[in-house]
Amino acid sequence: MLVLTLFLTAAACAGARARSFNITHLIVPEVVLPGQPDVDIECRYDANFTLLSWFKGSNEFFRYRPGAAPSTRSFPILGVGTVEMLACGPTACRLRLGSLTEEATGLYRCDIERDVPPYKFETRTAHMEVHGHQHRRPLLEGLAEEYGEGDTIQAYCRGAPDSELRWYINGQEVENMRGSTTLKRRSSRLIFLGLPPTVTVQCAEFRYGKIYGSKEMKTRWNGVGQMRQDDTHMKNQSNTLIGFSYLGMLLCLLKLNM
Repeated sequence: MLVLTLFLTAAACAGARARSFNITHLIVPEVVLPGQPDVDIECRYDANFTLLSWFKGSNEFFRYRPGAAPSTRSFPILGVGTVEMLACGPTACRLRLGSLTEEATGLYRCDIERDVPPYKFETRTAHMEVHGHQHRRPLLEGLAEEYGEGDTIQAYCRGAPDSELRWYINGQEVENMRGSTTLKRRSSRLIFLGLPPTVTVQCAEFRYGKIYGSKEMKTRWNGVGQMRQDDTHMKNQSNTLIGFSYLGMLLCLLKLNM
């Protein structure tokens, strides 16, 4: 009898360890009609995960890490004014997206992962199309079309009087500029990504800690100035070498005449 009890206990433990790691349902409306103020999206799962992330395209806009403090975090994305957590727990994570514009149209993705042994990952996607929603965004201006090394990247943002402005470069907040209507950043090739190299500057309005609206602009890298400097340097080097060559030939001629 003792052997049977131990066997059943071991089997139960093995079954617990072998729990499935699946996203069972991803609920995202296919179409959002004009006049609909907000939508609910939900990711359901059967999994013991350590991190859940919501994405629109390649941009993360919500993160849930059970047991952490704080356990949730949201990020601004184009077309979505507010991200509200309704409930996130052991079986599902449900959000409410508000102040939508047509730019909220896109592919939405729910990722779950276990980033401690045994490592696991699962993802599921769904497309949502938003129609007839007026744009609600702060005014972002002043960004030049291109910048070179050492230039000052400068942009201005105007939002509602009772909102807090936050600045993002390539999706990362510039925390020391929080609340400022002006962004200033020294241009460097290191912050320009992709081919062709571009940088994304985003201004987001927050009210009571929640995103109210956002706008982003892109600018590109201009390496012409740097290339001209390199060309000038190479020409100077070439001229120096030519000068040394002529000097060498002159010395040889003097020696032959002596």
